[in-house]
Amino acid sequence: MADTNGTLSQAQQAEITLDIRDIDMRFTPRELRLIREHTGRSYSQIMGDESSDDRFTVAAWLKARRDGTDIAWDDMDDVLISITNTSGLDPTIGQPAATSLSSATSTG
Repeated sequence: MADTNGTLSQAQQAEITLDIRDIDMRFTPRELRLIREHTGRSYSQIMGDESSDDRFTVAAWLKARRDGTDIAWDDMDDVLISITNTSGLDPTIGQPAATSLSSATSTG
């Protein structure tokens, strides 16, 4: 359960679920400074580094903050980060209809 100031302890915040669309984050200048203080790298450097898993920690930390949870950076070490993809296919775009080879090559 959350404290009155919106802070959760490590034990209380066991999992943060990130959807693929959550990777497109919003942040404040203060949060950018905190990220640099704790990681030694800028947000842009972290998110642009495909070989670093720090981008998942940063994205989960920012999502927790957007959701009203002020989790301490050090507590993120023990948080389970779950990544999902619920975006699905846009029904207005749809996939191209499958065409069988025989109908595509027949002259009719």
